[in-house]
Amino acid sequence: MKIVTVSLLVLIMVFCAASLTLAAGWDTCKACHTDSGKIAPSKADLTKKFKTTEELIKAAKETKNPMMTNFKGDDLLKEAAKDLGLK
Repeated sequence: MKIVTVSLLVLIMVFCAASLTLAAGWDTCKACHTDSGKIAPSKADLTKKFKTTEELIKAAKETKNPMMTNFKGDDLLKEAAKDLGLK
């Protein structure tokens, strides 16, 4: 039974990791960063606040918001910044 449980957990983890790479860049972010519901700042708010990729990455990595824990990797943030049109 333990082997089945561990195998199932590993399979779920692999699926989740793969889904993050499939939805890269802004597609990963836009579920929370939306105008409706205001869970997080919208795309327009982010582009007003951050003018460079480095500013966005620094702010994302320094945030204490637990919702951002899984999204602090440079590759994801660089792709998101590129999609936002930051330089």
